[in-house]
Amino acid sequence: MFKHKIELITTTDIMDFVNTVSTVSGDVKLIDDAGFCVNGKSLLGAMASVEWKSLYCISDEDIYTKIQKYCV
Repeated sequence: MFKHKIELITTTDIMDFVNTVSTVSGDVKLIDDAGFCVNGKSLLGAMASVEWKSLYCISDEDIYTKIQKYCV
């Protein structure tokens, strides 16, 4: 399992992120420090995560090269 701290600021960031991670196989989840978790391939879930103070992407595969522009 791979974990990367990310930032999704604009609606364009969110849509691009979801489109990118939707192409990978396996689970992609967005979590915060409090344990809230949503599906990273879900537009609605990604939009909800913008309100969180910290945001991490957890995936079954190493997708760093695909999401590196969102990594902090």
